[in-house]
Amino acid sequence: MKTMNKKMILISLKKSEQASEFIRCLRKNQVPLYKIRFQPQQIQFHIAYSHLKVVRQIRRKYQVKLTVDYVEPNRVLQKDSRTLIGLICLFVLPFIFSQYLWKLEVQADTIELSDDVMHYLNYDLAIEFPMYRKNFLTDNTLRQQIMEHYRQFSWVHIMKQGSHIVISPQLAPKVNTETKLNDQQHLIASNSGVVTHFDISKGIRQVEPNTTVYKGDTLVSGILSRGDEHYIVGAQGEVYADYWLETSFSIPKGIEMSVLVDSGWKYEWDIQQINKVFEKKSIKPLKSIVKLTPYHLFETKKEQIDEKQFDTLILPLLHEKMLRSLPLKSTIKSEKLLHVYADDDTVKGKVLFLVNENIAQPQPIHQGE
Repeated sequence: MKTMNKKMILISLKKSEQASEFIRCLRKNQVPLYKIRFQPQQIQFHIAYSHLKVVRQIRRKYQVKLTVDYVEPNRVLQKDSRTLIGLICLFVLPFIFSQYLWKLEVQADTIELSDDVMHYLNYDLAIEFPMYRKNFLTDNTLRQQIMEHYRQFSWVHIMKQGSHIVISPQLAPKVNTETKLNDQQHLIASNSGVVTHFDISKGIRQVEPNTTVYKGDTLVSGILSRGDEHYIVGAQGEVYADYWLETSFSIPKGIEMSVLVDSGWKYEWDIQQINKVFEKKSIKPLKSIVKLTPYHLFETKKEQIDEKQFDTLILPLLHEKMLRSLPLKSTIKSEKLLHVYADDDTVKGKVLFLVNENIAQPQPIHQGE
């Protein structure tokens, strides 16, 4: 019995009188046929690659339509068009897709804040996906634009996971010093400004919104007057006003920043829990066989700043510093640069902040009022 050549070819042809004559002619020309299969509509058999030239010559003589497939049983990858297409899909397409960013996610403290930041990225910055990786903003530029628009952010973490970008803004913590109030008191202005709105639970308003008040003026009275009679009802609440606050700054030209480059969970196997399973004869210890520990990887970056970077880098830092020094619920509406200059190693200047803050300060009601 003849051994089958390693390099084989599968021939498929439709059943017909010409097909039968074609096979007889192959045998006359001493072309070995292997694994002949007669199917309802076609005939299939294998031949050696070396006889392919003879098969093509005989096919022209009998005008038989046939299909030629290369079959190499000892090789995983066949030399045919399907294998080539598969290799292209396996290697070329992933490389092409890796040059694009496909997804952007915002992880903020609240869903509303996440949606607001996503809306800003999509419409104000015109970031749409998929996007060519080289056309995407650099981490530093994207962080500066977000912090310039959202002054309440102390930092913006940007994490890249393949073609997936995660933006995690961090809100600035605020220090709140609570003041104990009593019933027998007025609320006076602790600073001059323009009253914007009230949030009081007790007392009688002495001024209206959009009124300019000065330090020491009574904002909310704790005494209710009805004709010649006076009742002490007390005053409690908050009165917000706008006022300008001037601050000076001096920042080194060279600063170092810790940037979050990666975060995730670290898996640790506790093999001792398996021993406890046999000791206690219970599967409960298996619940803690895997320990998940969060990790954060930071990278220190150095930045050189000058007066040209005031709006993009210096101002967000000053805004954050000023916001942290203000009481809770205070906001900074706008800023005005008075002047800025740079010397050998520092950047100096002055800035005006338009602050909206609770200026209500309790004042005890004295006897005789």
